[in-house]
Formats: sequence, structure tokens, C-alpha cells
Amino acid sequence: MTTSHVRDSADDAFVTSFPARPDALVRARRSFTAWLGRRTGSEVVGELEIVFSELGANAVDASPKETDEVLGRAWCDGSDLFLDLVNHTDPTVSEVPRWDLADPLRPGGRGLMIAEAFVDSMEITKEPGQRMFVRCRRRLK
Repeated sequence: MTTSHVRDSADDAFVTSFPARPDALVRARRSFTAWLGRRTGSEVVGELEIVFSELGANAVDASPKETDEVLGRAWCDGSDLFLDLVNHTDPTVSEVPRWDLADPLRPGGRGLMIAEAFVDSMEITKEPGQRMFVRCRRRLK
């Protein structure tokens, strides 16, 4: 049984946590798109569903254990939507790789490049305590 926590709080933010497993990501993504669909049009929902899916898949893949928790949060601030995803990482990884996302021949998958195409900005940082933090911003209006 997958445990997942999703909250659509009084402050209108979307908050979720789920184990680092693909089946749990699917449920979290569906909840995110339902939340987002109440706030904006279908084209934006489709694009940001891709962003959530790609970044969530990266978070699941990079988490050392399936029992590690992936945290997600989204909120609107004026005409901007912010999306954060946070996951645990391998403690031996000390820095965030800085790939040239414009280079289609770079090593690794294409998830970050795909996600970046649908947002106005994306920051990737390593937090203390071996957690990876990704924040995206997308103008909605």
C-alpha cells in the first residue's frame, strides 16, 4: 500500500509527500493537476503536469531508497506559480551537476531539459542534510 499525503490548505497551496516510487508519483501528479486545474487553463495544466512528472521522476530516481520521502509544494503568488520538489540524495553526492541543458548530446536523461522548456525559471540546489531542492516558476497570466 502506498502512503501519500496531499493537502489543499487554507492558504491555497498544494502540498504532497510520497515515497520515492513510480506508483506513488503517479498519484501525486494526478493530485497536482487537479489542484492546478482549479486555478488555470488546460494548456498550462498539461505543460505543468509534464514538469511535475519529469521532476518527480528525477526525484524518485535519485532517492537512495524507495522509502525515502519526496516532498512537493506548489502555490500561486500574484500571476506566478511556484513548484518545489525536494528529495533525499546519496550522501556521497556533494554538488549538483551543472549540465548544459541546451546540449542534446549531454549525458543523462532529458527530464530537466523538458521541464525547463515549460517554465520561466528553474533552480536546482543541494540543501544541507543531503536533500536536492528544485524550484520552478511559471507565469500564469
